[in-house]
Amino acid sequence: MTSYLLGIDNGGTVTKVVLFDTAGNQIFLSSQVLDTQYSNPGWTERDMVGVWQTTVTAIREAIVGAGIDPKDILAIGNASHGNGIYLLDKQGKPLRPAILSLDTRATELLDRWQTDGLTDKLWERTYQQLWTGQPPVLLAWLKAHEPDNYKNIGAALLSKDYIKYRLTGQYSTDFTDMSATSLFNLPHKIYDDDILRLLGIPEMRSALAKPIASHEIAGKVTTEAANITGLLAGTPVVGGMFDVSASALGAGVIHAGQVCIIAGTWSINEVVTDSLVDDRHIFMNSIYTDTSYLVIEASATSATNLEWFVTQFCDAEKAEAKRRGISVYEVCNELVSQLPPGSTNILFHPFLYGSNVQPTARAGFYGIAGWHNKKHMLRAIYEGVVYGHMSHLERLRQAGIPIETARLTGGGARSAVWSQMFADAINIPCELVNGEEIGAKGAALCAGIAMGVYRDYADAVAQTVRVTKRYEPHADATPLYAERFKEHQFLTSVMKEAWNRLSSLERQ
Repeated sequence: MTSYLLGIDNGGTVTKVVLFDTAGNQIFLSSQVLDTQYSNPGWTERDMVGVWQTTVTAIREAIVGAGIDPKDILAIGNASHGNGIYLLDKQGKPLRPAILSLDTRATELLDRWQTDGLTDKLWERTYQQLWTGQPPVLLAWLKAHEPDNYKNIGAALLSKDYIKYRLTGQYSTDFTDMSATSLFNLPHKIYDDDILRLLGIPEMRSALAKPIASHEIAGKVTTEAANITGLLAGTPVVGGMFDVSASALGAGVIHAGQVCIIAGTWSINEVVTDSLVDDRHIFMNSIYTDTSYLVIEASATSATNLEWFVTQFCDAEKAEAKRRGISVYEVCNELVSQLPPGSTNILFHPFLYGSNVQPTARAGFYGIAGWHNKKHMLRAIYEGVVYGHMSHLERLRQAGIPIETARLTGGGARSAVWSQMFADAINIPCELVNGEEIGAKGAALCAGIAMGVYRDYADAVAQTVRVTKRYEPHADATPLYAERFKEHQFLTSVMKEAWNRLSSLERQ
């Protein structure tokens, strides 16, 4: 009898449910697109019932599509996008639409806290920067702007923890996810009432779920959840992981000197360390395993920029892709590959949904002339996303963290031209590993540890992860990218005042 592990990954745009065998091979993938609501400028929300329904559909499709008996699923691990907030009322029902991590409604509140020095005070406890899409910022905004909803909050959850609740009827979170929210005291690995008091939301302590280890059993699938998902009632569900942590694990990044680069909805750049890094220039520290941390540099500046461009401007490429039976992104890859490194001086700031520069930063193309076409703009987007990642990697290096090799994951890793661009630009080898759904795999490995399939994280990686492709930097291309990255950073610096001025027009 073959045994399986089920990994669920509720991402920024898609819910994925993946069956793996215990050797880490991907057996079947089911995915469902998640609808996002933009009801006001800067607001990014999602219907919570819809999130659960897409997860239910994906679970059923995975079981039926793989043709397995659900009793052969040993356990379930889930991961999801971090931060944002999923609120239940005091009866355990969705209170309002979920607010996602890309949301910027609380920009003015965060600006005030930064001016008042609150963010510096929090660093001493949280070891991370505070930003608009984090739960404490959103909860403080709700307290001020939606007081009736705020008073009726029964549980303040993260995305994966909401799904666990629907599966098991139990509230829980895990250390990797909660430690990335600025609600957690990292040195002591506990909730800190002083943090909540400083943020002005002390009453939220009772709404926060208990954190457990990622490989600890959080509960079991209820009869109700089993009836609608096709799962077997009683199947264990583990604590799960913040998706960036799950991706690091699924990519086999467990040793110092390895960086996991996730080119997806967010630009994630994370390195394993044995201790917290007290450098206030970096984005965040978070808990990883029982004995290690991830130092993370991140912003909402990655492959989502390409998705937006394709959605808005690439109807011809979509038609060609349909005619050829391939993805529209393969067509885009072909177009970009026709322009070698150094062939265009167009620069693109990948700030459509936020930035690591300042809350008011916005995307833009610079240097476009009449002879440029869509091909040049696509290449500028690819390069701009890489430069966004490079700015994060530079901060990690400046913090004294060694980076020797990179594991590349996310949608960007599926593009050979983009993967080579990363290797050339950051000037270190970029490795790809077996499997495509790396985040779901990391979550499934946690489930395997809980069931004794693997002894620990290192054993799980040893049994299931192998390098399938290695992109070496091209010596002739690296200086060209370095030159353009320098100009990209210069342009970022001179645009800061302009972005602030444009933002003031937006608020009029």
